[in-house]
Amino acid sequence: MVDSEDIPPTISLETLERFFRRERNARKQAEQLLEEKSRQLYQTNQDLLKSTQALAEEVERSMAIFETAAEGIILFDQQGQVILLNPAAKRIFELSDDDCINLNIKDILPLNDNLNPKSSHCFYTESLFLMGDDHEVVGRKKDGGEFPAEFVVAEFTHNGRVSYSGVVRDLTRRRFLEQRLAQAEKLESVGQLAAGVAHEINTPIQFVSENTRFLKTSFQSLLDIFSSMTQLLEQCDDIAELNPCVAQVHAAIERADLPFLLSEIPLSIDQTLEGTNTVARIVRALNVFSHPGTTEFQKVDLNSELESTLTVSKNEWKYVAEVETDFAPNLPRVMCLPGEMNQVFLNLIINAVHAIQSKNSEGPGKIKLRTRREADRVIVDISDNGTGIPEAIRGRIFDPFFTTKGVGKGTGQGLAICYNVVESHRGKLTFDTIEGEGTTFHVELLLDPRPKETAVTEVNKEA
Repeated sequence: MVDSEDIPPTISLETLERFFRRERNARKQAEQLLEEKSRQLYQTNQDLLKSTQALAEEVERSMAIFETAAEGIILFDQQGQVILLNPAAKRIFELSDDDCINLNIKDILPLNDNLNPKSSHCFYTESLFLMGDDHEVVGRKKDGGEFPAEFVVAEFTHNGRVSYSGVVRDLTRRRFLEQRLAQAEKLESVGQLAAGVAHEINTPIQFVSENTRFLKTSFQSLLDIFSSMTQLLEQCDDIAELNPCVAQVHAAIERADLPFLLSEIPLSIDQTLEGTNTVARIVRALNVFSHPGTTEFQKVDLNSELESTLTVSKNEWKYVAEVETDFAPNLPRVMCLPGEMNQVFLNLIINAVHAIQSKNSEGPGKIKLRTRREADRVIVDISDNGTGIPEAIRGRIFDPFFTTKGVGKGTGQGLAICYNVVESHRGKLTFDTIEGEGTTFHVELLLDPRPKETAVTEVNKEA
């Protein structure tokens, strides 16, 4: 506002009007400038708000990725002090939130002496891990249990400090599957060899069996002749002219010990036939086990499969245990993959043998195989009177690579393979055990584990 004292008394009205008009224009320009600056400030504030919101969304997205990542992610500093672990990493190492306080990377990933110690690209001085490369290392869980892992490290800078991010992957299942594949390939090679041997044995054993049966029949005819000859000799004893000939025949009979031959030759023939039948049974069992694996479900007589398994594994149990079978008559056939189920039965029988051997009891142990039907499923029980399973490890016996045997004596895959195979058939593998008395494994299989649509299609094909 213009002070009235600033206006000279002699100023004209026109000059005064120009003065006030100039002042109004200046005030209007100031108001426009203020309005423009206010608009700019408002727009800047809105842009800043959007940027803040976008940044918050990006942080939230990054944290969601970090929290939900399937692989374990570990952030740590140059001294190896762990800054942050995502939930996957906590699951892998079985750590709680409290366990992560003051945690060092070397507590969960011990140094690996197999890595190159001369590399200059180390994420902290004492480590042998190489940045940017993935390495197979040994992970250590909270309880001290170790497992194979893959670990890769990258360096980043935050707030002027160098830190590191590591991605860890549990390789336990991969190693299990790789070893199972290697075992399957080995078994396939052995199976092909066994199939060839069984085929080569089958033909000559048939010749031996048929010829032995011929000998048995023919010898019976010879017995009739010997009987007639004996009667003839008795009648010739009174004929003086034939005495020299009769004496010669009696001498030959005595030298040959004919009574002994007549009693032992039939026994030898019967034993030979029994042996050839056993060989034939083994050959049939080998043919069953060496039959190429199939990915298609087939109707299988489990009683017959168990008999074949016992035959093939006899060398494992015959000096260790007596085997008793209680197979349900008229057991319905089960849809399954026969090769895989035979492997399950074989592993469980051998496991029973090892349990009995570990007990070191006097006299042979006992293994019992039993089959029965319950509603829409068949159950196979394989029992032993071995050591039983200690309570402390009952929850781990189906874990891959877990074994109670000494180094070099067990891979820890047998029961794990059994569990996976039965589960893939939508069945159940359970056990009852009493420590010091024995264990019974129950293999529970659906009569037809396939999806209903598949089963209906198969029925229509058969029709």
